[in-house]
Amino acid sequence: MSVNFKDLLSTKLDDVKAPSALPEGTYHGTISSFEYGDNNKNKTPYVRFALKFHSASDDVDPKDLADIDLSSRKLSTDFYLTPDARWRLKEFLVSLVLKTDGSSFDELIPEAVGGSVIAYVTQRFNPERPEDPPRNNIKTVKGD
Repeated sequence: MSVNFKDLLSTKLDDVKAPSALPEGTYHGTISSFEYGDNNKNKTPYVRFALKFHSASDDVDPKDLADIDLSSRKLSTDFYLTPDARWRLKEFLVSLVLKTDGSSFDELIPEAVGGSVIAYVTQRFNPERPEDPPRNNIKTVKGD
């Protein structure tokens, strides 16, 4: 499939709006992919899981989601791979009910894709640009 840049770039700037942040609360979804990387500032290695949501829990008012296509939203969560932080990734992988006995991280991380998760999503504002709309962060995530 080829990309038609002419169509993509012909959009009027006035027609482009930033997506609304998800309301704070608990969401159910799946892990759609993962990637490895490192923090740009400290070069700390991490694994990043991309999450797609399919529903919100009772702590999210349905009226607040009325104009949001939840199925099109993707958020991600990172787990650092340093010796002092790997326990968090271990807890996450165990919460996904993966068979962890004798397994290594490099065996289990790919198996996490497709796993069901429950995530608590928060909103954050840019302190340097308070006029900007809020963005989302995942505060906690575990297997559902």
